[in-house]
Amino acid sequence: MKDEKKEQPIKPKTSVPPVDIMDTFSDAEAGDRIEEKLSISVPTQPLLKPTGLGRYFNQRVRVLCKDGNVMKGFLQGRRFDYLHFLNIEETGGDEKTTADWCGVKIDGISRIYPGNAKVEKISTP
Repeated sequence: MKDEKKEQPIKPKTSVPPVDIMDTFSDAEAGDRIEEKLSISVPTQPLLKPTGLGRYFNQRVRVLCKDGNVMKGFLQGRRFDYLHFLNIEETGGDEKTTADWCGVKIDGISRIYPGNAKVEKISTP
């Protein structure tokens, strides 16, 4: 035994005047405002962390890497998270590598010294 009531459409509590969709897009100012909002909401590239290596740029340096290799060369600058070296000489283990240029990941560097740093072997008695 079901109630046979006619379903009535739901009416909004407040009355909203009808809006012509074509009128809202034909306004040139509205289009400019939409473009402005889109350009502001675009995310920018995250800032790179400073490393304190700026004082060594454009100088000859000696770099001690975390893997034990020693590199000597002209530190040209930074490219994202790599350091760009020119005229590089790398020694490690029992081999020596020379190259015109090299990129070294900043995470792989243990220490950096000026190019005039002196290295002496310590003799053990």
